[in-house]
Amino acid sequence: MALERKFIEDNIHRFEVVEFLHKELEKTGCGEVEVQRTPIGTRVVVWVQRPGLVIGRKGQAIRKLTAILKSRFGLDNPQIEVQELEVPELNPQVMARSIAAALERGTHFRKAGYTALHRIMDAGARGAEITISGKLTGERAKTVKFVDGYLKHCGEPAMQFVKVGYAIASPKPGVIGVKVKIMPPGTRLPDDVVYKEVPEKQEAEAGEAESGEAQQEQEAVAGEQRVEQEEKKEESEGANAAASESEQSGAQEAGGEQHAEAEKAEKQEVKQDGDNQGE
Repeated sequence: MALERKFIEDNIHRFEVVEFLHKELEKTGCGEVEVQRTPIGTRVVVWVQRPGLVIGRKGQAIRKLTAILKSRFGLDNPQIEVQELEVPELNPQVMARSIAAALERGTHFRKAGYTALHRIMDAGARGAEITISGKLTGERAKTVKFVDGYLKHCGEPAMQFVKVGYAIASPKPGVIGVKVKIMPPGTRLPDDVVYKEVPEKQEAEAGEAESGEAQQEQEAVAGEQRVEQEEKKEESEGANAAASESEQSGAQEAGGEQHAEAEKAEKQEVKQDGDNQGE
């Protein structure tokens, strides 16, 4: 049980450090904070919009921040590394703080939400969702969502590819919460279909192969047609020969019958002649 408690305490300690840095570096446009333990100490990576404000003149601000991390949170040899955000519009934490600041200045929540949403989508995001909840128009709290593009809401893709940022605005009517979800550009989901481009040379070879195959198929079809025609011709010739043979046999039979009748008639005549002579 002691091992589980140690893991929980370490995570709570890390969360406290991240929350402190977000509050301390709010004016610099802090987007993400990453705390890593290394063999030589603790490495803290901070992504901000204005790195110069974090470093300060001749490094005074960053040395002061390092001393605070070491004394207040007991980090072992903390080393702060500052990185500049290339596209702040694609960082949900930065956009959530921007919306919260606009709400505190008195900007209407719909204008603040749609403005931030258009900025995110213009930066190339695949999808975004902004949720603003609290006392927006009256004494009764409500929740409004602004959605654009394609966004995963559940499963492993939502946990792996969707970035989430939170911020709190404190205007006079009451506290307003802001939640921003962004799916960065170039995200490849498991169900995406990728079409491969075929080079021109391969396309030409494929076209030639297809034309050759088509020609072979045409030749094969023509050969089959010729064979069928020859078979039909042979059948017709056989039928004609059979018909002629049957006609000849019929004629021969008819001639034989006529010849027999003639012989019979001659015999009758001869008999009659003989009878007459006898009389």
